[in-house]
Amino acid sequence: MRTSPRRRPTRSVAGALTSCWVAVATALLVAVPGPVALGASAEALVVLRVTGTIEHVVSDAAFGAVPATGAPDIFVQVDGKLYVLPAGTVVPPGPTGLDVVITLEAAPGVGAGQALELAAAEVAHPEARVVEVRSVPGAPAADALGTQVPAVVTGGHTLTILPVDWTTPDVPIGTLATLATATAAYWNVQSASRLSMTASVRPWQTIPDPGACDAAGVTTMFNAALAVNPDVAAPSLTHHVLVYFPRVPDCASGRMGWAGLATVLAGQIWINGYPLVSATAHEFGHNLGLDHANLASCTSGGVRVSLSASCSSLEYGDDADVMGGPAWSGPAGNLNAASADYLGFATVTTISAAPSPVIVDLAPLGRVSALRAVRIPAPTGDVYVEFRPFVAPDLRRPEWAGVQVHLRMPAMADGSARRTYLLDMQLAAPAWFTSPQLPVGASWDVPDTGLTVSVLSVGATARIQVAKTVTLDQYVTRVYSDLFGRTPDPQGLATWTAALRAGTPRVAVANSITYSTEYRSGLINGSYTAFLGRPAESSGRGFWLGQMSAGMTIQQMEASFLSSQEFYDQSGGSAALWVQRLYGDVLGRTAAPSEVAYWVSVIGGPNGRYWASMGFLLSTERLTTVVDAQYVHLLGRSVDPGGRQTWVGQIQSGVRLEAVIGSLVASAEYWGRI
Repeated sequence: MRTSPRRRPTRSVAGALTSCWVAVATALLVAVPGPVALGASAEALVVLRVTGTIEHVVSDAAFGAVPATGAPDIFVQVDGKLYVLPAGTVVPPGPTGLDVVITLEAAPGVGAGQALELAAAEVAHPEARVVEVRSVPGAPAADALGTQVPAVVTGGHTLTILPVDWTTPDVPIGTLATLATATAAYWNVQSASRLSMTASVRPWQTIPDPGACDAAGVTTMFNAALAVNPDVAAPSLTHHVLVYFPRVPDCASGRMGWAGLATVLAGQIWINGYPLVSATAHEFGHNLGLDHANLASCTSGGVRVSLSASCSSLEYGDDADVMGGPAWSGPAGNLNAASADYLGFATVTTISAAPSPVIVDLAPLGRVSALRAVRIPAPTGDVYVEFRPFVAPDLRRPEWAGVQVHLRMPAMADGSARRTYLLDMQLAAPAWFTSPQLPVGASWDVPDTGLTVSVLSVGATARIQVAKTVTLDQYVTRVYSDLFGRTPDPQGLATWTAALRAGTPRVAVANSITYSTEYRSGLINGSYTAFLGRPAESSGRGFWLGQMSAGMTIQQMEASFLSSQEFYDQSGGSAALWVQRLYGDVLGRTAAPSEVAYWVSVIGGPNGRYWASMGFLLSTERLTTVVDAQYVHLLGRSVDPGGRQTWVGQIQSGVRLEAVIGSLVASAEYWGRI
């Protein structure tokens, strides 16, 4: 075999993403027939009509091969055999499996199958030609590839591997038997048992050399494989026949190389010497109707964005996915939720509006029966938010692990509903798709949906929030209201919205606000009122602002208040009364006699009242109250155990209260409540 089948190239797309197309041989070959030179006179030919079905074929690049340019081939199945239609044949639009009537002219005595072979030869044959191909009357008029997956993708399926060679077998039958079993197990798992596949392998059989890796060669090979296995039924939507042959270098290396071929929404598969589950499972996905898992790189006004109307695509680029690029070793990755949902294999929740924030816990893709994705309908297509952690079988892209976002194209006449694109969620990275997952604490406004997706946490599951999209003006206005009790002045509003628009992280903006003189002045005034029962005088407030700017924490300032002679005298002028008041003002409860006795003994040393005050102010009991009050004020709820442990521990280790408040104000949860 010397030449390779023609395939469409990977291509960048400028313009609407809905017009993206990739290097997949699945579109119809439609052209105007040219003149055919006939050696025999037209009067000597007879008219033949044969009924068949159209098959669309996907060609998958070999490992390291460069996709080549060229148009895809169309196969036609007649009486269980595959044939190639001559170049230039006009084919009626319709899905794989479309019933057609082929009209031929052939010399007397030439059968329909032989006439098809002669007509498709590279050099025109005088004894046969295809006159026209028409759909069978009453056949459904549909798009070229089918926008809806037929119900038969679920239920019982069979996979039969037919190993053939024309020189020497390359692997033992046991290897192929293991491959068949593993492929069946893979799809049984990925479908959450909605598909039940059994697999078998036939013995090696020798066939004549097909002669070439072109369309005629592979159809000849397939027909020969069935001929030497006469008890194997013809392929169908539920019966899949995989022809395996030892690797042919002309097919599998260099330009135009391919590792496998498969029909779309039909039952034929070819594997060119790659006995790998990642290859066979990939081709079987095409049989079920799937396209490739790709990447989309988008821009808006020349600036990188996650999704827009101007994107370029990279075929196979989502190679963490089984429908992405092939893997030399290791398991085939899980099917992304967008593709699984297309097949009816995934449990997803659809959110098209969120009057109040919706929080969803996403299971890893490997937990196929659990809730695996949020689907957000968008004009560009359906956006899927899912969780692909770095656990088996998703071991190919550790730097991509986390919450991923995919786009599945809308149903169109080119079969785009079968295509998925991984989107890049970290645009500040030095290169596209360095780490495309949406990180914890980050948010993404889904274009033209009015919804924002935020990642709240990642662990055994990923917790995400979907809320209505908030403008930067709304955010800054809410922050001013919550922290200052006023609306922002024009300069402040312009400053902070400009910073956020330029990509400054929300937490940096929030910390700048909570570290401001105005906000710290509010904290100082509150401490004066709470512990000294009076407002701060101007000189006192100025002094403490200077101290805080120099690094003093709010707890250190408050300890100075509590240990002051003013507070001591207000308490009654005795150590026992001072301790009792400390319990009441700081912890909000009455002290037990034993507690009073303990602290009276402690405060007798140098600076005893100050260090005792710090002990109270940094106690878990006190800080839990402080953090909970901020949660109620800013998030509208009490602190959860995880939040309490995190923030109390951080303050006790030296983190400033202003930074904790800044983190809450910058959180996705706060954003979702605006």
